[in-house]
Amino acid sequence: MYLKIHFFNWTNPEELLTKGTKPNLVEVGPYVFREIRQKADVVFHPENHTVSYLYRRWWFFEPELTNGSLNDSITQLNTVAISAKHKVRFWDGTFQTTLSFMLTTTKIHVTKTVDELLFSGYDDSLIRLGKLAAMGEDIPPFDKFGWFYMRNGSTVFDGHFNMDTGVHDISQFGVLRKWNHKDTTKFFKSPCNVIEGSAGEFWPPYRRKDEISLFSGDLCRPLTFDYAQTTYHMGMEGYRYILSEKTLGNNTRRRYPHDQAKYFEQTTTTEDFFDADHSAESTDLPEEDPDVVNIGNCFCNGRCTPAGLMNVSACRYGAPVFISLPHFNRADPSLRERINGVDPQDDHDFFITLEPTTGIPLKVSAKLQVNILLEPSKTVSLFRSVPTLYFPVLWFSLDVEATQSFVDELKKLLSFPDVCMYVGMIMILVGSLIIFTVALLYLLNRQRANTLTSDKTTKLEMIGSGEKSELVYMDKNSSNEDSHVRNDRKLYPSSIECFNVDLQSKLQNQK
Repeated sequence: MYLKIHFFNWTNPEELLTKGTKPNLVEVGPYVFREIRQKADVVFHPENHTVSYLYRRWWFFEPELTNGSLNDSITQLNTVAISAKHKVRFWDGTFQTTLSFMLTTTKIHVTKTVDELLFSGYDDSLIRLGKLAAMGEDIPPFDKFGWFYMRNGSTVFDGHFNMDTGVHDISQFGVLRKWNHKDTTKFFKSPCNVIEGSAGEFWPPYRRKDEISLFSGDLCRPLTFDYAQTTYHMGMEGYRYILSEKTLGNNTRRRYPHDQAKYFEQTTTTEDFFDADHSAESTDLPEEDPDVVNIGNCFCNGRCTPAGLMNVSACRYGAPVFISLPHFNRADPSLRERINGVDPQDDHDFFITLEPTTGIPLKVSAKLQVNILLEPSKTVSLFRSVPTLYFPVLWFSLDVEATQSFVDELKKLLSFPDVCMYVGMIMILVGSLIIFTVALLYLLNRQRANTLTSDKTTKLEMIGSGEKSELVYMDKNSSNEDSHVRNDRKLYPSSIECFNVDLQSKLQNQK
């Protein structure tokens, strides 16, 4: 697999505070890395028909496939400073004032190399000071900042997966049962905290044209994909599912029994429901059916964003990270109108193509964009006058497709039931012909036997009606004598013929 990363280079950071000036972004890359995945610590659990494992991933830079080098300089938002400001926004004013003083010499933007932004990471004093002032808060376990820092070859970051094997029920094959040893997460409230969906590599067989779900360990939540179209991959039919409004619009609606629906409705109205942020915004409209609940609202983490964004700040140690499709594809147009250099294309989609009978992926094109929320702060002077923007940082694509040899083997597997059916039909046809032939021969033999019996009966009737018959002479002596010795014994007619002759004589005398 090849991971392609595109950065947005910010060319006019000094004009951020200039009224009427939009940030100008230029896409650079892609920077291509060959990705290798391995399942580690695999343990099967026959008692509940599941298997547990960890992910280990490696990335190897491919300079021949890359447009640029790892030493290219990229100017972006100062993610560390923005995350610190966002983290302390509800803390005591003293801490916020201290942070404001510490950021006096800091800029809103940073310029780093591609390698530093990705794998090598770069130092920042706020990371060390943040650990000292954490006071039990959820702090990243890093000494540097980088989007893939410390992840190469590690099994820590993706989490522990427990997946159904489908042995007991094939319709549950590939369904994720637990993540990090729990069936719920701490990042969202019920019912959005439930672990559900595919683990990402297998889906249950016999797919329909409705929807599928995928649990993402990086986003700490399930993603819903809607059926888009029927397509073909190397001559094999597949159902294509795309990431669309049900996930990007925070508009995933489900039907629950009335008591549960009432519980969810009451829970969403409490003040502490959205504890990630303290300004809950509801996008739910009144429903005619009281059992239908918009569970997308509890994915908002207290701040329901414009359509096209997913709030994963709770999953990213409180950093204001929002995920979208590349270039804000399928998103609210207002997100693109505030930034120059964003141009969504038709291929900026996240889609999964499954072979419907087996549920095996034929092609996966994972494309997502990382955005940072930039917004003003009344306390931290560095951000006092900045505009409110969802600022694109980078987007990546991971394209995987079944090879020709794999498709050929899959075609053989899928044709096996048809072959068995045709062989069965041929066997039935041959068996029917054999049975028909045997029956026909039996009927012909029986008809022949009936014909012979009828001829004998006719001859007897003719004899009884007065016709002459040939006399048959019989030897009344014992057959023990030597049959090779000639004798002159007299032969006598059989009793039947004698009776017939006598009967005819009497009838003649009577006449």
